[in-house]
Amino acid sequence: MAMADKDNGIDWRQIVYRGVETQELDYKAAQNWLRLPRVGKAKFVRHAMAMANTNGGYIVVGVGEDTNGNPTVYTGLDEEQLRSFDPSVVGQFINLYADPSIDFDIVRPAVDGRRYAVFVIRRFSGLPHVSSDHCGDELQQGAFYIRTPDARSRPAYRASELHTLIQRALRNQRELLGRMLRGVLYEGRQFAEPVAEHEFQRQLQDSDAAFRQWLGPRHVNRLLLLKLVAFPPVFREEAYALSDIKKAIADVALPVPGDFPLKAVRRGEQYFTNASLLSRRRDPSLARLHFWQAFQSGLFHHVSSLPPAADGRAIAYGLLVNRIAAALRLLADFYSELGLADELLTVTVGLANVRDCRLVADGRGPAALRRQEYTCFIPDIVVRKQRTAADLCAGAAQHAHRIITEVCERFNFPADQHPSLRKRLDGILGRGDGPPDA
Repeated sequence: MAMADKDNGIDWRQIVYRGVETQELDYKAAQNWLRLPRVGKAKFVRHAMAMANTNGGYIVVGVGEDTNGNPTVYTGLDEEQLRSFDPSVVGQFINLYADPSIDFDIVRPAVDGRRYAVFVIRRFSGLPHVSSDHCGDELQQGAFYIRTPDARSRPAYRASELHTLIQRALRNQRELLGRMLRGVLYEGRQFAEPVAEHEFQRQLQDSDAAFRQWLGPRHVNRLLLLKLVAFPPVFREEAYALSDIKKAIADVALPVPGDFPLKAVRRGEQYFTNASLLSRRRDPSLARLHFWQAFQSGLFHHVSSLPPAADGRAIAYGLLVNRIAAALRLLADFYSELGLADELLTVTVGLANVRDCRLVADGRGPAALRRQEYTCFIPDIVVRKQRTAADLCAGAAQHAHRIITEVCERFNFPADQHPSLRKRLDGILGRGDGPPDA
């Protein structure tokens, strides 16, 4: 555990100002950890354990409730309160009750001149966390706490909830095997058979046509777009029930909330077609635009807009890093939930409409990027890889590093000029897995 001022590329404004508690977000009013009673501290343990047993998440300290009970009173913390959330002290208390210990950090970002303490909780990577002791009405000994969609942290008591914990623990074991055998699982193997790839490409063309019709040809050919496509090696048109697809999507855990909205907010944003689950969302300015379609065959297609940097037709380095890291984690979780952890996936990451587009630093980008501009001179960027979902999970930062450096090369940015990228990816994805191989 560590206390950090740096944000590792995370948009803290988006997290602090969300205005509503979710499965991945909880808010606490300004307080001093050292002055809290034991039961008050146990409340943090319950929330941290619940998030770690679900999808991970954030506990933001320094946001109070308004008269309607919504977390919209942004007071921040004073210096004494901020210092009180010492990770060694907080961690010792939390992991006194959590078995095994919870993997989390405490960061203290400044947002609009106010400082906050934010617990960054990572999902369990081995066995789920159980409460090893009781504490007042907050903690029950022997309980596995989970975080529900309506933002409650409670014990898992339904069979389906316990089944999910068991399945995730088993998946973690498969990921561990993938880490041990990295490189062996896909050594010498080929992409999907030609017939299978032809069928997946046919579905992809249909999905792309649906996206173009929804957005309109003028915008399709103008906006900076990030594209993500993945499919397994064998094509079966109805390999999965639509309900299985929806559940797999619901169980995806994203390292950067909001980068890939997977849950519908308004009616009509997400619906079933005859062969897929489709979701689409956009704001009036098209600065935030997301379209994805998950087919029963196992094909996944996603398109999102990349808001141009403030100085014109350019892409911010940090935004690109966040999006690609989140994309790979999305694919790893989605295909693992479908039971395809050990199947060889064909993964394509692309950028569209990037001719004459510049790659720019965002304040934390590489020094070389801050010294001069780098420009892409081709209309579209395509990077294609072959990996298993287990390998994407076990080597998340490594694979993201490799793809990001290859994408940046298309902007004519040297591959050896990313000195802090691996550290940044470890911060975003919350795991370390050896040196980069780019």
